[in-house]
Amino acid sequence: MIPVMSFWPSVYSKIEGQVKLIEYRRVFPKNCEYAYMYISKPVKAISAIIYFKKMHSIEDWKQTYESNEEIINRINDFSSSYRYAMEIEKVQKIEPIFLEDLRNNVPNFTAPQSYLLLENNKALSEYIKKNIKLVGDPIINDLTNVLPEHICRRY
Repeated sequence: MIPVMSFWPSVYSKIEGQVKLIEYRRVFPKNCEYAYMYISKPVKAISAIIYFKKMHSIEDWKQTYESNEEIINRINDFSSSYRYAMEIEKVQKIEPIFLEDLRNNVPNFTAPQSYLLLENNKALSEYIKKNIKLVGDPIINDLTNVLPEHICRRY
């Protein structure tokens, strides 16, 4: 399933800058390999594609890292808001598709609060596919040492 996921500009800049290597959500769409990144205001545009690698259950990390008090404290802090984590494999910037264009060209379009599935919105899916233009090379993350260093980090 391919979603359009909403991100705060500050979170997007940390992902783009390769500081944030794991995305946390209460729910991810099933079999989500990538998503279009809608950046909220003041940007208000679909600005990139985020590619995911491995999904983790935050609860499972509690068992894996039970002997590491620092990590357990971070997990406990996150687990009230999030249930899952996805490793961010890469990000591909695109020419922004602005909210105004989306509203003018996709009937009843509203920006996602968390995410919306393209399968449920054929007009949006077709509009994105028709208007997507890649910008530069993808930003590829080295995930070899992502765990446990990046688990439940606040940046």
